[in-house]
Amino acid sequence: MKLSIVIVSYNTREELIPALDSLIVGCAEIESEIIVVDNHGRDGVKELVQTEYPTVRLLVPDENRWFTGGNNLGLRAAQGELLWMLNPDTVTTPGAPLHMVRYMDTHSEVGVLTSRMVFPDGSYQRTCSQLADYIDLLLDYTFFGVLLAPYRTRRRAQMWYSDWDRESDREVEVVPGSNFMYRRSVMEQVGGYDEYLLLYFPEDDLCRRIIAAGYNIHYLASATIIHHEHASTDKSRRRAQQIYFRDLFVYTRKYFGTWRAALLRILTVPTRMGMGIKAQFLR
Repeated sequence: MKLSIVIVSYNTREELIPALDSLIVGCAEIESEIIVVDNHGRDGVKELVQTEYPTVRLLVPDENRWFTGGNNLGLRAAQGELLWMLNPDTVTTPGAPLHMVRYMDTHSEVGVLTSRMVFPDGSYQRTCSQLADYIDLLLDYTFFGVLLAPYRTRRRAQMWYSDWDRESDREVEVVPGSNFMYRRSVMEQVGGYDEYLLLYFPEDDLCRRIIAAGYNIHYLASATIIHHEHASTDKSRRRAQQIYFRDLFVYTRKYFGTWRAALLRILTVPTRMGMGIKAQFLR
């Protein structure tokens, strides 16, 4: 089989319907399979897939495996040469899957591919970035970002490729987990998602390992995915913020060491308190 598409759903039934409809049409010319992981949701995704999408493979874990565990469950079941992780709030435009598959077929040096992503109104999303250094974490999440605001602005512009309009192909370092295609051979070499990271930074972690293994990561402008963004986390914003910082510290400890992670935890206390207060008012 050429392509396996894995979608992890957590209470995103309504978003999943257009995602599946677009994939069934878009992948008609590709030997492919679609795998949906109903990640212990309560909105009827299991019944939807079973009754309305009989060709879609359904996996139902007995507990919430989070983003990383859910994707790993789907990856272990996948049979394709190429593995494509998509969010349930994405809609695939005609021709996008075929463009991406053909690009991977003709660029053997590429381990991971993503594509152009736009909001529903057609405006493009500034996806893809460079890998963050420890200084970037300090600038983004602590008072150092305020004290060193001009330096922070320059670093952010460099990290997020501010001079690039996302209308051309290019090599990048980090791609979004909402649209992440990579080769089975690469997965077998570097592994899947790190399940110590629940929701955030798994693509940063995986891209670090893939680059270290000697593969390139590319962005393809000729394939477009419409992305609504934050479908699951918008429904539990406060909990998502707590998990975000928990994952941030796990990621920091993994790549920058225990004491740097501990320092970041201390320095982010004011930021976390402020975000918690804001979340209370937005409830």
